[in-house]
Amino acid sequence: MSRLKIAAYITMATLMLTACNPVAYWRASMEETITQDEAADKVWEHINGVMSSLPDEAELETRQGMNFASCDDPTDGGPKDRITVSERLWIRGLPAEENEANIELMYDYWINNGYRVLRDERPDKLSISVEDEEDAFRVSLRVSDQGSLSIGASSPCVWPEGTPNP
Repeated sequence: MSRLKIAAYITMATLMLTACNPVAYWRASMEETITQDEAADKVWEHINGVMSSLPDEAELETRQGMNFASCDDPTDGGPKDRITVSERLWIRGLPAEENEANIELMYDYWINNGYRVLRDERPDKLSISVEDEEDAFRVSLRVSDQGSLSIGASSPCVWPEGTPNP
């Protein structure tokens, strides 16, 4: 075998081992994140951002309060000791017959502000889920059977204090 072929095989093997190395991936997932308090602030930033696209009459009503939940099944494959931070609220003050128009305003906001659509069930169901392409926070919008709008936002998995548990 020529030296060139050997060098090519070694290069390919090295690339494969480093690209698929579970230890390297585990180390990356053990890096610092924002804290749960910072995540709570960013949840509100995402909610307030999309609310700015609605008529002034739109008001938020607490539905559940801020939720801090375990990342028991993290979608990023990382450690389970992290948490997600989320909030779900009712949007009040807007006529139910204008839901579709108001949802379109929010959809336009997301499309024009760096979100990607994860799920859009319109026209069958007035429900949309998006993810911010920069920070991976997710925002969802739903309409209840009674016509009430609700909005929620959630963080990706974060360490409660911003650093992995010792």
